[in-house]
Amino acid sequence: MGMRNNKLSFISHIIVGIILIAGGIFFARTKLDIILSFNSPQKLYNDGYYFTNASKTDIDSIYAVAVHDIIDTGYGSSDNKSEIYTIMADDGVYFLEAHPGNKKINSMLETFDNYAKDENKDSKDAPVEYLIVAVKDDTYNQLSDVANEIDPDNSYRDNGTLNTDIYLKNTSLTKEIVVALGGTIILFVMGIGFIILAFTRKSTNNDNYERLCALDERLRGNLGELDNISDYVDKTIGAYVYKDHLILNTKFGLDMYNLKDLVWMFHRITKQKMYALITVSVSYSLQINLYENGRIRECNVTVTHNKKAEGNMEALVEYVGMNYPNALVGFNPETQAAYREFKRSHK
Repeated sequence: MGMRNNKLSFISHIIVGIILIAGGIFFARTKLDIILSFNSPQKLYNDGYYFTNASKTDIDSIYAVAVHDIIDTGYGSSDNKSEIYTIMADDGVYFLEAHPGNKKINSMLETFDNYAKDENKDSKDAPVEYLIVAVKDDTYNQLSDVANEIDPDNSYRDNGTLNTDIYLKNTSLTKEIVVALGGTIILFVMGIGFIILAFTRKSTNNDNYERLCALDERLRGNLGELDNISDYVDKTIGAYVYKDHLILNTKFGLDMYNLKDLVWMFHRITKQKMYALITVSVSYSLQINLYENGRIRECNVTVTHNKKAEGNMEALVEYVGMNYPNALVGFNPETQAAYREFKRSHK
């Protein structure tokens, strides 16, 4: 017997890491235009994501719009959080909703007002501003009332210049960029984390293997001998006690702890439930707290996902408690208080 699934665990972690990194690259590619827009409406417009009348059925889609003029209609919400403007875009006039305190909108109003008052405007290029907008349906049919005020004879609506069935809502790509960057970074970090974990776990396994062989050279290349020479053997969960050492040879790795340094040990049960009712998986782990070379080391090591292993875990903890009476075993108010006192006195 060798280390359980040592190579398989290493390879599986590497594969998962690569898949996550590849997923991050794919996700980033699908969001590349959003990320590289840098939330700039002009760049979005130049990249071809501009709004035209043909796009008005794409409700909730986000575009950039070129603004050649903007007028405050004087209409807005009673709470002063929304104002209606008309904007002259590339192919017509549209209603725009924005907050009246929006600095960009107010700056545009000032720019176009100054241009209109400029006596030398005929010798200058007309200003063009850009906004990021979302297309919205006028579900409450309120825009027609505004249109009646600014276009009483229906001339602009009749020739298709003024659009009243939809409006444009001033927005930004901040949320989309955060999601795109966040998702990409998370996938990359998780992928790199799995790869680092694979190499770290492999290194730890090798170190523990050498420690175990130093304990008894007969075990080199023959960990199965633990079944014959250990004081405690539980092959179901891969737990052994030999020469005052707890040895855990599980699919999660090879771990080894000197029980002479043990301060407190207990087992944990973690259940994953579906719909808060159905248990779909169970994880058993050991909390092993040691006092080594004047320092406290607290370890939580996963042992098994076998749903029937609770008795095995309890038997192991009971065995350690019986044979190492100076150690605290089990999780209860008394052992918690005793461990807190131990930590306080061994700072």
